[in-house]
Amino acid sequence: MAGRHVARPVVKLGLGAEEIYGAKGREIKRFPEKKMAFKKVSEELGRPWFEVWSRNMLSQYRESRIGKDVSVSSPLEARSHIALWVGAATWNRLTQPYGEGHENMGFLSWTPLNVPPPFRGSPEPDPDPEALTQKVKQMARFLGANRVGIAKLNRKWIFEETCRNIYSPGEPKTKKIVFREMDAPEETETELVIPDKVRFAVVTIFDLNRVLTRIGSASIDTSVATNIGYSRMGLGDVALAEAIRTLGYTAIPCKNGVGLSIPMAIDAGLGQLGRNGLLITPDFGASVRIGKVLTDMPLIPDKPIDFGVTEFCESCMRCAKTCEVEAISFGEKTCDPPLETGNPGALKWYVNGKACLNYWIESGASCTACQAACPFTQSRYETLPPSAVWETEVSLPFGIEG
Repeated sequence: MAGRHVARPVVKLGLGAEEIYGAKGREIKRFPEKKMAFKKVSEELGRPWFEVWSRNMLSQYRESRIGKDVSVSSPLEARSHIALWVGAATWNRLTQPYGEGHENMGFLSWTPLNVPPPFRGSPEPDPDPEALTQKVKQMARFLGANRVGIAKLNRKWIFEETCRNIYSPGEPKTKKIVFREMDAPEETETELVIPDKVRFAVVTIFDLNRVLTRIGSASIDTSVATNIGYSRMGLGDVALAEAIRTLGYTAIPCKNGVGLSIPMAIDAGLGQLGRNGLLITPDFGASVRIGKVLTDMPLIPDKPIDFGVTEFCESCMRCAKTCEVEAISFGEKTCDPPLETGNPGALKWYVNGKACLNYWIESGASCTACQAACPFTQSRYETLPPSAVWETEVSLPFGIEG
């Protein structure tokens, strides 16, 4: 089983992520952002984790390196890879980096940015959920998503609170995220308020460049791949939210913020949870980023799917063997995470988020080893003709050899 993935029929289920991964007698509670590894590692370092990560990245280029054990021909070559990363990260930065901790800020505003005033809050009468579902999915694809699904919003996946200094040390600066009967979202000095009528999540998948994710376990080029994904996600979430608002409905663009992306994606029928703690999709394996827009638009939710991920992950172990810091478990599924950076109660394989992030920091680059090694990521390219491989694939950049 540890070898090549064999495609299996997709079976529709009637269960959501909570029923699939919930354990008897254990309650899944809403997770606070202040417990994320980004925050906890920054507290342990006594400085923002990204600051240390950036320092390590920049220190390597004089030695003609672009990450852990990845060398190039000259400092100029290394600097060119850094330049590519800066370009790739631009729209991720401008649409609020990654999303968590930036709820209702900048382009991730919970209120319209560019919607004509006559269309704001005034949907057409007698809405047809089937027609609206078709339209919102079409718009998501036109606006850059590779795949899109609809989830009925489970409030347990919404963060208990945001953390405004998520990448910095110091006492967490938090605001509760609450639901309340009201016409529009709002933010107060102590709360972020989502209207009760917001009951759906439009969840989107953005694929990562397959070539770049395989250059070292952690390199500037793996960081390029992930940041292009986050940039596309940011543009997609913001644009889709504005489109939904123009149809007269509330829309909350999220990126990684507001709530847990993976269980929402599972509920939306976009994939299953893997041993590596990531969403495994039928089309792109684990090599994806997940966007989401919450809305009160009346929609028809999709159903979760089962294409054999759980059974395969029971025995494959490839991601765990690939991880250089043993952040991925070889053991059985459990309801108890090894650290506070995990949310207890769900029966799954938990990942040591601190060990993973500290490896990124040491390498001065994002690691995608477990994504690249996953047989579900690889299988699509073993069975499709070269002309059909990876819609966003580009040639190897600069001086890297294949």
